[in-house]
Amino acid sequence: MLVLLAMSTLAAALAPPQRDDETTSSTTTTSAADNVTTGGELVTAKLDSRAEKPKTIRIPLGDQLALTVTSKRAGQVQIAGLGLVDDVAPLSPARFDVFADHAGRYELRFTEPKRKLGLLVFRDR
Repeated sequence: MLVLLAMSTLAAALAPPQRDDETTSSTTTTSAADNVTTGGELVTAKLDSRAEKPKTIRIPLGDQLALTVTSKRAGQVQIAGLGLVDDVAPLSPARFDVFADHAGRYELRFTEPKRKLGLLVFRDR
């Protein structure tokens, strides 16, 4: 064990130092999210699976949604169309962090028993 520690220390000492200057290069990629207005806001929302009526949450494009879903029973919550699923339990809410990068309507569902909890609407400002 000591030999391994000595070898790793020697290797770190012989390695060339990393330069941290402003002359480093970077690569820029373009995506669909680049077309969204920058400077969006963080929107927080909470849903309770026991609500009688599904709730609609409207989010302007370019904003970030921090969604928390609570439930008295264990299961899974799904945001259909975005491919997002999270477990939920009485003491552990489902949490989603979603960037509204394109317009659309996405249904929030409790998977077992199948039940609509709400609707996310991403729209222009």
